[in-house]
Amino acid sequence: MSEPQTAPSGLRPSKRYIATHDPVTGRSTYASAPDYVYAEFPGFGCVTRSYATSSLPARLQDDEDIKAFESNDTVSSHTRARDFAMPASANKNGISTTQGVNLNVLDVIPGAVGHWHRTVSMDISICVMGELDHELESGGKVRLYPGDHIIQRATLHRWSNSSKEQPARLIAAILPCEDFHVGGKPVQEAHFAFGEGKPQ
Repeated sequence: MSEPQTAPSGLRPSKRYIATHDPVTGRSTYASAPDYVYAEFPGFGCVTRSYATSSLPARLQDDEDIKAFESNDTVSSHTRARDFAMPASANKNGISTTQGVNLNVLDVIPGAVGHWHRTVSMDISICVMGELDHELESGGKVRLYPGDHIIQRATLHRWSNSSKEQPARLIAAILPCEDFHVGGKPVQEAHFAFGEGKPQ
């Protein structure tokens, strides 16, 4: 399938290539990939899911992971651009199993300020275009330039683009983590509205 010439942010869309195996010859080859599906956040930018798996380790047998990604109705579907962390799934005994991995491409328009949020996950977020500020609710802030990255360990944070002229792009691999406590309290997912002040 063809990729659009521009993302909703105006940036050239990133290219996604999926390398796999020919089931007959066993030789390496490139698989087809579905078009990007973008979720737009007015006044901030857009996000698309570049790839996802519903489990770790990933299930590569018979391209199970690719088939799930290409479908429209699985947790790892390419259509679920608004889902950041992969949900846990339960086995037949009702015990939660390992979550999967989500690879997102986030485009931030010039001057945009994101919302405060936390996912209970470990994210590896890499700035690949422009400049992005990563801010913690404690007041800490760092600026990322292309190639800089954050190891985001389930902290409450937000993203912003300090440039008034250039959009920016971030690629984030969102990995599962075990439940954990800080100060005797469980760390929980949290999302605040765009424009809402700093959480106390």
